[in-house]
Amino acid sequence: MEKNYQVNPGTLEKLAILSESIQNLFEGKGTMIFELKPREYKPLISHFREIDRYHKQFSIVISGTEFHFILDEDES
Repeated sequence: MEKNYQVNPGTLEKLAILSESIQNLFEGKGTMIFELKPREYKPLISHFREIDRYHKQFSIVISGTEFHFILDEDES
């Protein structure tokens, strides 16, 4: 039986819109990289598997576009 994870549809919908725009802009593969402070990173990663929640980076692919998220722990 497949597990059903609740995910903030607002964030994923916005990423899907970005993915579609990138795919329409260029023919090649698209990759977006986000460096996020803990206040943004932690809520985002909490929507995914428990094992992933302790990593300092993770990636997801939406419609062929890779989104890579990196935890920026720098206090500046």
